[in-house]
Amino acid sequence: MLKFLREKVEFYFRAFCLLIPYIFLSSCSSNEILTENLELTLPDQKQMQSRIERNTSDIYLSNLNSYDPPTESQLIEEANFKNLKLYNENARILSDWVLKIISQKEKTQISKNCEALIGSFKKEFPLNEHSLACVAWWLERKNNEELNSLQRNSYSATTITKRLTSKQRHEWENFRGMSFSDSFLQIDPDNLRQAVTLSTKALEYSSDCDFAGPTSAVILRLESFLPNHYAYSSIEKLYSKVQKCLLPNLEGSEKVHLRVGLFRLISGFPNSASQALEKVLLEKEPQESSRSLFWLGAIYQKNNKNSDPAKNPYWQKLVKDFPISLAAIISSQQMGIDPMENLVPDDEILLQSRESLAWNDNNLEAFIFDLFRARKNISAATEWAGYVARTTSVGNSKMLLYWAIAQNSVYNYRYSIAMLGRYGKNEKTFKVSKNLLRIFFPKPYLHEISDKSMDIDPIFVLSVIRQESAFDPYARSSANARGLMQILPSTAKSIKRRVSATQLYDPLTNLEVGILYLSKLLKRYDGRIEYVLAAYNAGASNLDKWRDRVSNDNMMLFSDFMPFRETRSYVSIILRNYYWYGRILSEKDDSLARKIKQQSKQARWKSESILALLEGSWKGNLDAQKRAILDKIYIFGNNNSQLSAQSKVWKDVLLPNDKTFAGQVKGDENKDKVFLEPVVEQENKDKTVLRPFR
Repeated sequence: MLKFLREKVEFYFRAFCLLIPYIFLSSCSSNEILTENLELTLPDQKQMQSRIERNTSDIYLSNLNSYDPPTESQLIEEANFKNLKLYNENARILSDWVLKIISQKEKTQISKNCEALIGSFKKEFPLNEHSLACVAWWLERKNNEELNSLQRNSYSATTITKRLTSKQRHEWENFRGMSFSDSFLQIDPDNLRQAVTLSTKALEYSSDCDFAGPTSAVILRLESFLPNHYAYSSIEKLYSKVQKCLLPNLEGSEKVHLRVGLFRLISGFPNSASQALEKVLLEKEPQESSRSLFWLGAIYQKNNKNSDPAKNPYWQKLVKDFPISLAAIISSQQMGIDPMENLVPDDEILLQSRESLAWNDNNLEAFIFDLFRARKNISAATEWAGYVARTTSVGNSKMLLYWAIAQNSVYNYRYSIAMLGRYGKNEKTFKVSKNLLRIFFPKPYLHEISDKSMDIDPIFVLSVIRQESAFDPYARSSANARGLMQILPSTAKSIKRRVSATQLYDPLTNLEVGILYLSKLLKRYDGRIEYVLAAYNAGASNLDKWRDRVSNDNMMLFSDFMPFRETRSYVSIILRNYYWYGRILSEKDDSLARKIKQQSKQARWKSESILALLEGSWKGNLDAQKRAILDKIYIFGNNNSQLSAQSKVWKDVLLPNDKTFAGQVKGDENKDKVFLEPVVEQENKDKTVLRPFR
């Protein structure tokens, strides 16, 4: 009888341990649990809380001014937790899972219990005290299943691109119907003679829209041979025929319109440039419309000298849609507007932490973060926020903003900046307020940067780090660049011989080596910040070619003309960072801010253009030297540019609309220097080539 009772007690004890997922792990030995021999009686699914109880429909909708993270009691009420002892134990197990401080044996047992309890729920999670410990398990499993499904579908949907042989490429008919990207990979002339032959063949078919992809590829490949006048003439002839086929949203169309517009602008034909740049604005999801808006506004202002710049329609749209971009900063200055005036009140910035009435993936992710934060379990909150940033599928702009603020609150600056990037892409009009601006531009390591900056403007160093690593000291690129300033071990050894690869993860060592390298580049390029950034990102050899093509006087035109989109973005983003960090620090009056402002003013290496913009923001009347710096955006083409020197050739293939400007440029048909190395955007190019610093 005693034996029978003992066996009966053991049976119910085991069943209880399985039913409550790992609640009493210390009491329930996993060796005693034999799941295959047990029939579980699970809770009634109707009793499994799966809805969010709300007092009002917009309880989770707030604005940046009034947002306050929920307290633990509010979260308990939201989830309708009744058994607080059970809730606390499951919350502890949940944090142990997230922090990975449980053994593999324990992890396996929790997985078995969670599978038995809530494994059958696919879309909504039944959140209650019993199931709380399983939230991370459920989300991880769901994410893995979706990822595997995506990979399978991606593999099955992969199309095998038709690869032409060398012989087939000589017959242009073989390119019929080929996409821009596929054509671009197969069209790559080695020298000018090949380029001329190729463009001649393409010209025969360029009016046929079945060849829009390959014709666009030829136009961009010909850029490698500028400023040779044959390349110039061929680009314009091809574009004049194919442009009718480059409909909005067609692959490659935005690139071709933008590049041709810039070629024309640099050559001194702004009105004809505007015809191409206007077409960029027709794209449904343009990647670089801010550049087109900026130059269209500059052309408009040049042609309407007596009009009020503040009423410039292109610049008005630019500062509204891209208020913190470099283009908007410079446009605002020209319009007589402080860029800070482009910001909106915090009340206009909306965010929300829950998006529906069910415990779906997005709501659970946010609830668990709020729970860890409310319980002051910052380690778990940080780890969980990082996991969510890497895996979440949230597309709701207001929830992306919630996550940007959440990541910032636990010092996950890398993920906070990434979430803000996604938020910006989701919003047609990217509203930014003062508080959001501070989240957009965090300032960790400011003391260390100030101490190490030597003769470089520390604000510039801060701006570079934000773009390179987003302040993650353990960042490591696919090219093996490491740490805050993303330094290759080989680069580090050339700067400081005894620095090991592992030491580059130390912020102080990384800053020391990175700043020394920046100083070396700044000395080489006589302090021209935009040149240093271009060389830093794309390589000195590419920079030297680009410098020959564009006037040295116009920082914006040089930055936008670079063929690699990655480098264009890189340079303009860091210059933008430079400005906004300068504005944010100018409004602070603590000892560190005062020290950095003084260092910035006295630095040997700094951006005169950015400092002129900063001074122009709070000073009504600039001196003549700074005013001249800012007014150079109207220099579209001159004799310092080899492209401009070829403009006489363009008059044979262009452009009746630019007779007014044709006289500004002196042609020189004998200047036909040829660059044989292609300089075309290849976004998948190895970063070790694109970034010598990495």
